[in-house]
Amino acid sequence: MNASFILINSAKDINEQDVLQQLGLHDLQYIGTTIGENAICPDDNTIFIGRYKGNWLICSEELPFTCLQKNVSPIEKVLASLFPDTEICALVLQSTINLWGYAVSKNHKKIRIRLGSSVHGTSLDDGNPLAEEIPLLSKSEIDTTGKRIYIFDEFPDEPLEEDQVGENFVFEVAKRYLGTPLDEAEDLLFETELRGYTYQRATKNKLLKNKLGRPLVYVLITIIIAYWLRYIKVV
Repeated sequence: MNASFILINSAKDINEQDVLQQLGLHDLQYIGTTIGENAICPDDNTIFIGRYKGNWLICSEELPFTCLQKNVSPIEKVLASLFPDTEICALVLQSTINLWGYAVSKNHKKIRIRLGSSVHGTSLDDGNPLAEEIPLLSKSEIDTTGKRIYIFDEFPDEPLEEDQVGENFVFEVAKRYLGTPLDEAEDLLFETELRGYTYQRATKNKLLKNKLGRPLVYVLITIIIAYWLRYIKVV
């Protein structure tokens, strides 16, 4: 599964276009609705927004990646101001190269951040594990090379590296807000419709001009590789 979206654990009634403009997105052009399965992996310069089970969903190719850093990102700061006392969770998945990550913040403070891929391994892991992570982490151990591996009862002789389990972590962290793992949230994926917009970035949009730490640079390199792999498959 590929996904890139932000969950805001709030049912606050606020104009969705105002939210997007506060995030630095302008010249919004409404393009209609689509089901969650399509919305959570949008095209560039396209964003989908809606609500599900007391949460806001903002689906964007770009915004969630800016949250994958140890410090609270400008995007998270804006959302924390709009939705105080609320958990904000950015989730990303790119199955082509096992890219996975999630970042949870609240009231301008980072709670948990993890990021990894098959290209760079686990490049960022900070904060105490969430309750939803514990069952998976309990299946892990550190091998003789210092890497964390996972052993599942179904495949006791086939240890998995962390990038092979990253998708499972994202699914379970999503459960914290959706009530069910992301891959099992059929009513979200196939029945819930989100509204879509194309947009232009503000010329001087400081929200999307972060100082790139090494983990975020790794993410960008990974994205480039993913698109290259997608391209050669088409060709």
